Amino acid sequence: MVKFGYTIFSFVLGYFLTFTILALLKVNYYYLYSLIGASVLALCFIPFIIKSKKSNINYDNSNVYKSFFHLSYWKQALKELKKIKNLVMMSALIGLVLLTKLITLPSGFADLGISFGYIFLGIGSLLYGPIAGMLMGFLVDNLEFILFPSAYPYFIGYSISSLLSCLIYGLMFYKTKLSFFKVFVSRIFINIFINAILGTIWMGIVANYTSYDMYLTRFIFIALPKNLIYLIPQSIIFFLILKSLSRVFVSLNLMSLEVKENISLF
Repeated sequence: MVKFGYTIFSFVLGYFLTFTILALLKVNYYYLYSLIGASVLALCFIPFIIKSKKSNINYDNSNVYKSFFHLSYWKQALKELKKIKNLVMMSALIGLVLLTKLITLPSGFADLGISFGYIFLGIGSLLYGPIAGMLMGFLVDNLEFILFPSAYPYFIGYSISSLLSCLIYGLMFYKTKLSFFKVFVSRIFINIFINAILGTIWMGIVANYTSYDMYLTRFIFIALPKNLIYLIPQSIIFFLILKSLSRVFVSLNLMSLEVKENISLF
């Protein structure tokens, strides 16, 4: 009963703190309040849904590695690109990423939008490794520029950002134990260092920013707040999707049964 009361208190507190932040930032898209509130609620109840347990994974074999500091790990990742079935699945995931560009939602922060393409890129990197993931990320960015041209010219920096994001996903998820903590850490690197910092630099280059203050203003008031606010919702959504799809991945021989049975919070 105490845990349940703490959960409700955490949800209410988190919801109203988020509501206050969004209100101070004068974000007018009110569906964001419901999204953040629901995400905070989900975060509070995750410990009740998925219990942390002692891992019984047999590490460092062809199915599961404790880290990516193994030559055989990279050999396995490279082999993924030699299978026709994998290339077909990667193409399908790229197509799904591009389809999500048709339903991008406004974030409430200038020209930055909300897209769910990261889910499919993350799944591709999880299943086929960091090398395949980087290839997917690079292709997605370039195909997106061709299919959905913007007012800005082509800039290789955005392709690099997409490539680096998939590299992080691959290193965190490919043939290793999955946890909410790993998902959260991966989103911290992507949201803060790639989306906020590198994204600000790339925008300054393509938009011809003429002073350091212009970079700093965009970073502090647009890029950083947006990526911090969506950090927890994106992590929760991605983790729950991976958890729910793990049975399917195992049945298709895309994931080790050891990994599926040891998905946890930490």
